[in-house]
Amino acid sequence: MRTFRLLLALPLFLLAVPARADHGGPLASAPMSPLAVALLAGGLAFVAVLLLVAIVRLIARPRRDGE
Repeated sequence: MRTFRLLLALPLFLLAVPARADHGGPLASAPMSPLAVALLAGGLAFVAVLLLVAIVRLIARPRRDGE
């Protein structure tokens, strides 16, 4: 049964070919070097982790009852 389904889908797989041209768009040519993008992404990830740790510490600290 699986072989039959695969044979039915084979023409669709043959029609799916990669694009032969670059159509442009925002990701066509990056304005920054790959190193700059990597450093920026790493810095943003670091800041996100710092914020996450700060929020978790604020939520998890023991509450002080009014004395």
